[in-house]
Amino acid sequence: MGNWRRRALGKLILNAVLGRRSAFIIAAAIILVGLGVPIPVLSEPPLALSPVWWLAGLLPIWLIVVGLSIAQGFVSNALGEAFDLDQIRNTTLRANVRQALIYRQRINAAAARFADSGMRHRMRDLVDQVDEWVHNIYTLASRLDAFQSDRIIQRDLRDVPASINRLKERLRAEDDPSIKRELEETIRRRQAQYDNLRKLESAMDRADLQLENTLTALGTVYSQMLLLDAKEVDSSKAQRLRENIVAQVNALHDALVAMEEVYGNGQELFIRGQSNLGG
Repeated sequence: MGNWRRRALGKLILNAVLGRRSAFIIAAAIILVGLGVPIPVLSEPPLALSPVWWLAGLLPIWLIVVGLSIAQGFVSNALGEAFDLDQIRNTTLRANVRQALIYRQRINAAAARFADSGMRHRMRDLVDQVDEWVHNIYTLASRLDAFQSDRIIQRDLRDVPASINRLKERLRAEDDPSIKRELEETIRRRQAQYDNLRKLESAMDRADLQLENTLTALGTVYSQMLLLDAKEVDSSKAQRLRENIVAQVNALHDALVAMEEVYGNGQELFIRGQSNLGG
């Protein structure tokens, strides 16, 4: 089971335990036992059960409620509801993620058609990689959407060059050596900020193109899954399919790491730049 799937399972269990229905049963148990509410009929002789026995009746109900919540969560994940598409505002990016989720669901169905348990297990490993792939697609689309919607970054890409030009004009007209040094330092930092913003913009452009390409590759994997028969599960053809999926997962992971690195540097330079606006 991949890291993302383990995290998703942990989240499902946590949400089930902390859900409203679970909380209601726990609260009822605390009230009934804490206040010593008698159990109807059973608290009378000859049984004379204490209020603590409320737990014996409520515990199975609580376990059923939690189990049903977890099962519903698995169904939701299978339908792609684990990904909050409403958080992606860009319509093209949202459509790309939705298409990836459709491919994911169909690849799951294609893998499930194998009757032999051993083959199904091997195909399950492949499907786990596809799940990680789709999760990376969603994460990449979310990062792109955040970048495109970040008004500060978009404003700085537009305004910082003009600010640098104004600072350079002030530098040329300034005679005071100390002020000139401050202006030179401010220009240097502003230029570094702009250079990093351009790197970020370039990284996002590459990521946008990579998202389009990886979605096409996911569709290709789906068509190859449909053509794969039981005799080929252990063949070189199936091995190439696995290697292709792993390569796509790793490529998206590397793209996300690169984006985070550039974005982190851009945030640091932005904070520095705010203390040296000077123009």
